[in-house]
Amino acid sequence: MPYDAPNLHPDLLQCLASDSYLLQLTLDTLPVPIFYKDKEGVYLGCNKAFESFIKLTREELIGKSVYEIFDEELAEVYQRADQALFDNPGVQIYEKQIKTREGDSVFVRFHKTSFNDNQGRVAGLIGVIFDITELKAMEEQLTHHAIYDDLTQFYNRREGIVIGERLHHACCQQQGELGVILIDVDYFKLINDTYGHMTGDDALRHIAAILKQAQDQEDIVMRWGGEEFVVLVSRPFGTAQDFDNYLYEHAQTYCEAIRQHRFQAGDDALQITFSCGLSAFEPSKSLTQMLHDADAALYRAKDAGRDNVSW
Repeated sequence: MPYDAPNLHPDLLQCLASDSYLLQLTLDTLPVPIFYKDKEGVYLGCNKAFESFIKLTREELIGKSVYEIFDEELAEVYQRADQALFDNPGVQIYEKQIKTREGDSVFVRFHKTSFNDNQGRVAGLIGVIFDITELKAMEEQLTHHAIYDDLTQFYNRREGIVIGERLHHACCQQQGELGVILIDVDYFKLINDTYGHMTGDDALRHIAAILKQAQDQEDIVMRWGGEEFVVLVSRPFGTAQDFDNYLYEHAQTYCEAIRQHRFQAGDDALQITFSCGLSAFEPSKSLTQMLHDADAALYRAKDAGRDNVSW
């Protein structure tokens, strides 16, 4: 419900528009931007924090509408939000990414409330702005950490499986084909043992960069754990090439890409190779079974001498 003005002042609109010294002093002590408008959307005043936020003085602001201060697109956004509050009096809270008058992009949260005149009619609004740019950045960072592997920037195992289950479900609905390539970096332990784990991490970043270069647009790559990666290969029905052959050639593309790019460890240029295990979708196979089959195929590739691809 909107605030009842008679309980606050005989006419709150008159009070806000009167440029009261005490009111202004009180508002200026508050560290958050505060503004107030009449029902026509004309600014009646603000506090010093709002002056700093908007980069205008109170004198430049009072008596103007949003259309006289902001660009048309942003002014329309503000005006629609204000009108929605006047049409449904009470409290309004929303978040918005905006550009300041200096061109900086910031996230803000608006808290606004309508107020009535002494006749009980909606007369205007009072708004408070909270800068939540840092909070949004932190939220995005936490979301990123929850989805991606920090070292390689591929999907982490948990998120990769979630995506894989969606792709598997689509195959069950006969909406495409799906295959798994399980990649293991050959003799990776020797890099860690010889050059140290920091160099090992650099090697994994190098490997990830090569995988990204070779990655098809539709491929989903996840870091499976340690020096293992899983590539989920999907394509729609209707392609002439047999999918098993396509999956095998796809894995060979990744193997050839890493062969062509040696990793520099100090003075040594190391040749890195992959062993790959493959598995393709069948109606009776779950995603877990596909991954299990790819793992078994990977051991066959290792037993065959590594640096190869096996079913």
